[in-house]
Amino acid sequence: MKLGMFHLVLTLAVALPLTGVRANAADNAKKDAADQSQAVELFQAIDEGLVEVKLTPKSSLKSSIAVTNKTDKPIVVEMPSAFAGVPVLAQPGGFGGGGFGAMGGMRGGPGGGFGGGMFGEGMDGGRNGRGGGMGGGGRGGMGGGNQSIGGGMGGRGGMGGMGGMMGGRGGRGGGGMFAIEPNKTRKENVRTVCLEHGKKEPRPNVEYTIVPIDQYTDNKTTQVLCAMLGDEEVNQNALQAAVWNTENGLTFDELAAKTKQEGGNNQVMSYFNADELSVGSQLIEKAQKRAEVLQEVEDAQEDLRNYPAEKTDDTVDALTNEVLK
Repeated sequence: MKLGMFHLVLTLAVALPLTGVRANAADNAKKDAADQSQAVELFQAIDEGLVEVKLTPKSSLKSSIAVTNKTDKPIVVEMPSAFAGVPVLAQPGGFGGGGFGAMGGMRGGPGGGFGGGMFGEGMDGGRNGRGGGMGGGGRGGMGGGNQSIGGGMGGRGGMGGMGGMMGGRGGRGGGGMFAIEPNKTRKENVRTVCLEHGKKEPRPNVEYTIVPIDQYTDNKTTQVLCAMLGDEEVNQNALQAAVWNTENGLTFDELAAKTKQEGGNNQVMSYFNADELSVGSQLIEKAQKRAEVLQEVEDAQEDLRNYPAEKTDDTVDALTNEVLK
């Protein structure tokens, strides 16, 4: 499935309303007043050498993304609604020295990374469980290396809101727009969660690369959960519990039993409280429903490709709109 088409259908899936989404339409309109009709999707812009992207994990909780316009003209970049961050050195069969040219290589070397998880150090390793998500399984956490992370970009102040994903600001990227001046860099902070339970906490001095979320995992429920992170109203702890369940196969009993040490006295505390686990279960239910919609749209897209082209080149898009109505 083409990358752009995936971002379209993921956008359609996650754009179903989330409660409590905050709009920043007026401020966003001022920030992103450039011509959005000329926008380029982030990973396409990377491949074409238009931009350079640096993903820096500040912790398992959040990362910064810096997008540099390498051209001598203003550029508008469509940000993905969800992404994964993978340590460069943990990709022996993957992206090749951190470059993004070979998008399809992720399957060969899952490697370690950070999933932007809440709590990375000292987690149980060696799990090979799979989540119950649509469209394939997740991956279990593995011992050694740094975590891979997943994050969402919708709903950020400078990137557009979840509620606008299907409108002019969302586009197929789903995470809003970056308007960047020639040879300038735009930087944003994003929330992340751990995608590899049992691996080490990410560190700023470990080099990471940003990849499409569907290049990291086939689990559509996990993909949608990561996109939900862009909504700042979503409880990050609860969503982390949900991702460890869908992507790494941890049961809610196991999640409830997890502990951590905090404070000067190394007091033992639970990773998740009862409310967070309850919300996490609800988030999984919502994400699974959206994953089902995502799968239906993907199937419809595949079916529509079998139709002969008519008078215009946008036959598939037109028919898709009819199907979605």
